[in-house]
Amino acid sequence: MIFAVPATTSMSPMSVNVPAFIPNFARLQLENGGGNGGAVGPPQQTSSQFQANAEEFVPQDHGGTVYFYRGGGQSAYESSGGGGSTGGLGSPIEQSDSSVLVNTGGSYSYQLPPHHTGKFRPKLAATNPAIAQFVSPDVKMELMNRQLAMKAKPEAALYPELPQAIEHMRDIVPLEAGSIKPSTGYQQSVYKATSARDGVHYVLRRVHAFRPINAKAFAPAESWKKLQAAHVVQLRECFATRAFGDNSLIFVYDYHPLSESLKERHFGRNGGVTMVDTMTGAKIMSSYSGSAGGAGLTGSGVPELLLWQYVVQLTAALRSIHATGLAARSIDISKVILMGKCKLLLSSCGVQDLVAPDHQQIQQQQSDDMVALGRLVLALATGNQNAGRREIVQQGLSIVGAHYSQDMKNLVTCLIGPSPRKTIADVMPMIGARFYHHIEALQSRVDLLENETARELENGRLFRLLCKMNTIVERPEHNMDSSWSETGDRFLIKLFRDYVFHQVTDQGKPWMDMAHIVSCMNKLDAGVAEKIELVSRDQDSVIIVSFGDLRRCIDAAFAELSATTVTARGTPNNQRHH
Repeated sequence: MIFAVPATTSMSPMSVNVPAFIPNFARLQLENGGGNGGAVGPPQQTSSQFQANAEEFVPQDHGGTVYFYRGGGQSAYESSGGGGSTGGLGSPIEQSDSSVLVNTGGSYSYQLPPHHTGKFRPKLAATNPAIAQFVSPDVKMELMNRQLAMKAKPEAALYPELPQAIEHMRDIVPLEAGSIKPSTGYQQSVYKATSARDGVHYVLRRVHAFRPINAKAFAPAESWKKLQAAHVVQLRECFATRAFGDNSLIFVYDYHPLSESLKERHFGRNGGVTMVDTMTGAKIMSSYSGSAGGAGLTGSGVPELLLWQYVVQLTAALRSIHATGLAARSIDISKVILMGKCKLLLSSCGVQDLVAPDHQQIQQQQSDDMVALGRLVLALATGNQNAGRREIVQQGLSIVGAHYSQDMKNLVTCLIGPSPRKTIADVMPMIGARFYHHIEALQSRVDLLENETARELENGRLFRLLCKMNTIVERPEHNMDSSWSETGDRFLIKLFRDYVFHQVTDQGKPWMDMAHIVSCMNKLDAGVAEKIELVSRDQDSVIIVSFGDLRRCIDAAFAELSATTVTARGTPNNQRHH
């Protein structure tokens, strides 16, 4: 560590008036990760101790300024071998044939996105470079809306019929209006709820006025709970309840916030429910809602490239289900949901097996899944929800042949054709090279999200560092010492705060440079040996210090605070700030 004062002809080490805020690192426990809070702040020093400390410094005149080095005229960084060809490790590194010696500087900050992800840059990045340093607004808004949807709670006055709790579920929010399902003959409703056991949000599908015969009726649910697939909504629990005033059967699934069914995405939100914030009136919905409909249609249906992506994901879901000896029995445009732009999941699995058991052979039930898949694809291709009805199937196939490729028509014809048994293996060859298009789309999505993650990579750690700094700087008192934050190492931290955030130009105007702030915080977090000049506000004190020393000062001061922190929960005493 180095201290600088203006050069004079009569200056000597013995006459230096060492200020009280000079840190004495030899008296501190500087090891990182000291969980026992053993770091002790520097004790108050007497004038005789100041004189003894002054003798440890050796003056050197550089450009009219006298620098006082501790011990032999070398800084701690230089004495450890820093700044030389050894890379700061104190001893030369032997280069092997398979290694390349480089110098990273010990710290980093986010660079521009890699060239292969440049096409994903935000539209405003060219005119506003600051946007390129953070998550794109579209992704940020989508994630924020999902968080709002998960935290949403019902307005009790508007939904008096909702129970306060269903078993261990709390905060019941309706997601889908109740309606009679032709497949079961029972009315079903969908809710969002929060489990009191783990605090996780789930979806509750309620079957109205249904009571299982006995405990054995829940056996199919146990098989579905074991199924884990990327394109199938996980079933977590199934139980009967009278919380709604009747005998209802509840299926508990994973919650995918702001997901919507294929019916809502491509045929409108008739019967769907949109969350509206009662305080602001803002709609909480996915930014992709309705993005696949309207002007994006080919002829009267979904664009073929998107339709093939749906086929690939649905067949992947059916492949996972059929491989476990189960049948989905829920291939319908109201049961297939979309998460985000085009991630597809099959929901409501297991409901049919409990409410309307099918006693046919499992092979026939799986073949019926394939027929249902063909009808779903036909409905999306024609833009008609009822296109799978027998009397208009041929008309639908004519539309597919006119607006889509021959491969798509062959696929639909195979699925809904008269062949007795169909398996997922029959469909795989017909999809063919479309798998590669889907893989390329997934890889592009991965590249996009990796680039977005890289932008936010340093935010978390720099935020923690800022939290540490602000718990120390200008603290009113600590252990009955009102000057604690203004003495010792803490004063250095305060000066560093001014150096980073309170810079001014020659005209005295604020100098707002985000690059300077991010660079300094990254170097502080890495504890690099680079030195900076800190000047007190009265300009009476000038200190040359390295980022590594500042990092140790922060760790030591924070450890001292942590050692005396009250662990009991309660309201902090902040009356002194009023």
